[in-house]
Formats: sequence, C-alpha cells, structure tokens
Amino acid sequence: MTSETYHKILQTARLLFVQQGYTATSMRQLAGQTGIGKATIYHHFPDKQAIVMALLKESTSRMDETLRILQDEQDPRRRIQVAATESVNFFFDSADIIQVVRREVADGREQMQSGFMNFFQQFMALLADAIRRGIAQGLFRPVDPAEMARVLMTMLQGTFAMGYLSGIRPESPQKTVDALLDVFFHGIDA
Repeated sequence: MTSETYHKILQTARLLFVQQGYTATSMRQLAGQTGIGKATIYHHFPDKQAIVMALLKESTSRMDETLRILQDEQDPRRRIQVAATESVNFFFDSADIIQVVRREVADGREQMQSGFMNFFQQFMALLADAIRRGIAQGLFRPVDPAEMARVLMTMLQGTFAMGYLSGIRPESPQKTVDALLDVFFHGIDA
C-alpha cells in the first residue's frame, strides 16, 4: 500500500516536470514544493528517474485495465465506443508526462515503446475482433477488420497528436470521442 506522502511526492513532481521540465527540476526543489524532507523523498524513491518512471507506470497501468474492460465488452459497437473513450481519456490524462519522458529521460522512449507495442497489438486485435463480429451480426458493412482497426487507431492517435502539437485541448474528451465515432461509424457523406 502506498502512502499519502508517496502520492504527494508524485503529484508535485508531475506538476514540476510538466511545468518546467524533468531536467530543470531538482530534488531540492521537489522537497521545497512538497514540504517533505529530501531524506523522506529518497526513502520512497532512490533518484529522480525513479520518480518519473513511477509517474509513467501510474499512467500506463491504465492500459492493462483498458484491455480488461475491452475483453469483457462483448457488444461490438459498445467495445469500439469504450475503446475510443478510454483512449482519448488516457491520451489527455497522460500526454504531459509521456512527453516529458520521451524528451528528457534517458532510455525513456525505449522503455515506453516496448510497453506500448504490446498494448497496441492487443488493443488492435480487440478492435478488429469487434469489427469482425459486428460484420457477422450485420451491424457493419463488409470491410477489412484489421484495416478498419488501424483507421480507428489513426483517428485516435491523430486526436492526441493535434492536441499535443497545437497545445489546444478540446472542450471535453467526450465531445471529441462523440465526433470521432460519428465519423468512424457514419462517415461524412450526406
């Protein structure tokens, strides 16, 4: 069980890492911002990289839960809706710390890549399965399920990329999901 102190350290570190960068944040500054002594911080984390990796793990642990939720959802259309909602929420909740790790942490990109690769393979398989079953049930027109899973993933990733690159977050993640799924399910033809 993790302590309130542990969570306070992580919460403050996340804020500092995102606001000023991982490299620019010192353990002394973290101690000052949390009001927790450096010795106590070092009791919980051996170094600054352990803190940022704990933040990343906290963010990515949601991915395992997402896969479990998707596996449990048997309705094809609902599985796709849940996948889109979980993805957009994950992207917008975790984008800041993921970018910090990618940019500033030695081996951060490689560590994330290996974890994300496995997740995306399983995620794509679950999407393709939902599309395949939806076709069999007459819910969707005949399409290549794997290709349509890639299209949906591209739409989801594009949503994340646009938010990150433009610095403009959508009014609400759910509104973004609704618009994305409307185009995915219905296209834009009249």
